Amino acid sequence: MSGFFITGTGTDVGKTVVTAALARFFAQAGKSVLPVKPVQSGGIIRPDGRMDSPDGEVYKAAGAAWNPDLQCPFIFEPACSPHLAASLSGSGLDVDEVAARVRAIEAETGALLLVEGAGGIMVPLNDRMTMLDLMRALEYPVILAAENKLGGINEVLLSVAALRQAKLEIAGIIMTSANGPAPSEYGMAQDNIRCIESFSGVRVLGSIPHIQNWDHNNPGCWAEVDNALSSLDI
Repeated sequence: MSGFFITGTGTDVGKTVVTAALARFFAQAGKSVLPVKPVQSGGIIRPDGRMDSPDGEVYKAAGAAWNPDLQCPFIFEPACSPHLAASLSGSGLDVDEVAARVRAIEAETGALLLVEGAGGIMVPLNDRMTMLDLMRALEYPVILAAENKLGGINEVLLSVAALRQAKLEIAGIIMTSANGPAPSEYGMAQDNIRCIESFSGVRVLGSIPHIQNWDHNNPGCWAEVDNALSSLDI
């Protein structure tokens, strides 16, 4: 296995934490692993003038190696959809070129790559192609990050349908509680997982709970994430 592509049902569902958590999981299992953010909008300017990804800070805090020059080849400062960010920066994105850079990282490092997408599955990369096209070009098994919330079943099933239509292998789903605790009323959180697995036929690999006062620089927060995914089977 050369890598996984981590996508989400939308923006701010916890993809970066899921990617970092998977990096920790595989590293603890003795694998050489590298998170990759091939396309980043909302880049940050370092004091030395270099552009960096804010997601890299999360990866580093989780213990993963991070070199934006290698692991984040297409980065733009405007915090908007990648196609617009590239255009505003006087550039453009070509899916084949992005995929080739990822494959070059794979060949150069020999590591298991955890490729994190930007936004959700159908986020545009240019006027014709979306993040889904990049997934198809790479052909890595997909791990879907999804927030366990009211409406979450619909979001997951639509995402799974899009991935299946593209004939992509879905390795599994990791549930999050990125923006608040999972719903406790009526046993909804567990029923969401049951329905998702029943209707989609895709396994929910694990659930990361809501962590109060989340701070990616706090080792205690990562210990909670590790515990939540300790029985991950992938």
